Amino acid sequence: MKKIICFMVTMFLVSSCEEYEPSKDDIVNKHGNIINLDKFMQFVENVHQGKDDKIRIVAYTHEGDPIIQDLKYDGESITLKTDATRDKFGNGSINTSTCKSIKIEKTKDRIYYLLDGCDQGSTKNSVLVIWNR
Repeated sequence: MKKIICFMVTMFLVSSCEEYEPSKDDIVNKHGNIINLDKFMQFVENVHQGKDDKIRIVAYTHEGDPIIQDLKYDGESITLKTDATRDKFGNGSINTSTCKSIKIEKTKDRIYYLLDGCDQGSTKNSVLVIWNR
């Protein structure tokens, strides 16, 4: 009986440590190395043109944990769902907000893509930062 319980506990621990496997369509940001950037740029263009679209951004923390952002544009507003449940050092929350648009801020070193006019007034509306190299 002890062996069965130990096996079940081990399987539970292993399954709770599963890694998130991004899909081939996800925009993946590993510390500035961005995969599928063209899909993000197309989303931004579609928002500016009023065309429905949706994307998923998977950004990794310094510790390697994924934070998932699902953005859906319906022709009028952007719904952002941020899933930080896999971030071992974060608060493990899932938050949703609705925003009016995406704005672009450029500095000497970076280009920031920020959601604007959000209902929750969050100061963390950055969805992607591209470093000028």
